[in-house]
Amino acid sequence: LTVVEHVKDVASFENLAVRSNGNILLTSLNSPSLYQISPNKTLPPISVATIPGLTGLLGIAELEKDIFYVVASNFTPPNVVTADGTNEIWKVDLRSSANLDPNEQYWAYHQGPRISLIARIPSAGLLNGLCRLSPQDTATLLVADSLAGTVVKVDTKTGRSSIILQDELMTSTSTGFQLGINGLHALGDRLFFTNYNRGLFASIPINTSSGLATGPVDIIVNGTAGDDFVLSSDGKQAWIAMNGINTLMEIDVAKKTSRVVANSTLLTSSTAVSLGRTGVDRKNLYVTCSAAVGNSTVGSVVRADLP
Repeated sequence: LTVVEHVKDVASFENLAVRSNGNILLTSLNSPSLYQISPNKTLPPISVATIPGLTGLLGIAELEKDIFYVVASNFTPPNVVTADGTNEIWKVDLRSSANLDPNEQYWAYHQGPRISLIARIPSAGLLNGLCRLSPQDTATLLVADSLAGTVVKVDTKTGRSSIILQDELMTSTSTGFQLGINGLHALGDRLFFTNYNRGLFASIPINTSSGLATGPVDIIVNGTAGDDFVLSSDGKQAWIAMNGINTLMEIDVAKKTSRVVANSTLLTSSTAVSLGRTGVDRKNLYVTCSAAVGNSTVGSVVRADLP
């Protein structure tokens, strides 16, 4: 494990997305700002956009190159409470961003990132994990409602949203931390998800056009109180951030087995995982965490190298 970066502006990170140029976008429950870091640490961390009127950001997904969407909310940890009407989906268009000016050593932007409100979903409990429905669909997002135990479909062109998936295995039980379905990612005709409260990693077959279920939930692994995760491109493996136990878990999807890839204090409060996207880091996992630096707790990104 290698520490990629510490960001002193926040105490922890919630989720991440790797841009096609290799830079990493980061969300935090502690801030409405979307941060960006360079994985090779040649550039300092920077806030690339700030969502107005809300206190934190959760899931993040890319539908087109450099067009990202984030879940924004008023979040009150540790009780998982959102104020009525504060679950929103925002678009962050980074296509106008320029490269680093090597002479000035700062991030320059032609026009600056363009942000816009896509959908306000007041009926939701706590919108959390976010993903695209299909690589061929540049308009549709799926978002987990961790309190309601549902999956909501969002049309980013119209702003319309609707609950499309409900299952007992997406909900919380009456005991424990009340977060049900957490991370979610679609691959082909299956939607994979974690349920933090029930400690499971599972998938459900879906229609790739509507997102509706075409069969029952299949539990892949039990005893994995995981947060968000990433799938290998072929869907044979998944890597889950095990928030609370400083562990990165690898899942063999076909065999329905799990193993610990890493256990370290560097993985404190690990929340999400993503794969690198450049030629030099495609076999690297990036994990969002928090770290103690001096007398402070700061957001941290850690790299794990796959064999």
